[in-house]
Amino acid sequence: MFYDVRFRTLLCLAAASVTACGASINAVYEGDVRFEHCMALDSLADVKPTLRRACWDEWLQFCTFGQTRDRVEYATLRARQLSHASDFDEGEWTPPSSRAPAVPEPTSALAPPPRLLTADVAAPAATGEAHADPAANDGGAAASASNTAEEVAPPGAKCSASCQTDWKECQDDCKSAACEKGCSGKYTRCMRRCF
Repeated sequence: MFYDVRFRTLLCLAAASVTACGASINAVYEGDVRFEHCMALDSLADVKPTLRRACWDEWLQFCTFGQTRDRVEYATLRARQLSHASDFDEGEWTPPSSRAPAVPEPTSALAPPPRLLTADVAAPAATGEAHADPAANDGGAAASASNTAEEVAPPGAKCSASCQTDWKECQDDCKSAACEKGCSGKYTRCMRRCF
């Protein structure tokens, strides 16, 4: 008895969910069919432009629910083009110009994608002088002979070397664990100041 009520409830919910989606699926289908109908009218030379315009206007007014943006844009463009046409002469109809692609077309399936961004060029030296040598201004890929070890050292290297020297001296003077712990604390504080 209990399972029978559960089963009936579940069956009713399933039927309601199927019918709830039916209207929207049907509307999208009708929009697709109507779009194809308007496209077919465009392809026939013996159909008057006013009939084509009426088809596109009707599609834009009633059938855009669930349609993709490119279809809506195409229908709007086509209705605009046909609004200037008469029954006697459609004029020069040109299909919509394709936009410039966001990326270049591939040349081969096996080729790597093309570079779209160029590598940034490193800023000139801190003195404000530009390097005459192009290899010295290539973002650090080729080190020039004039660079010293100080210029290549990572940030805070001098400070951390000083902290390390002080820590070694402190460790050499210590004889107990408490003293070594104090040296580690001083070293930590010194390194925090470096960064």
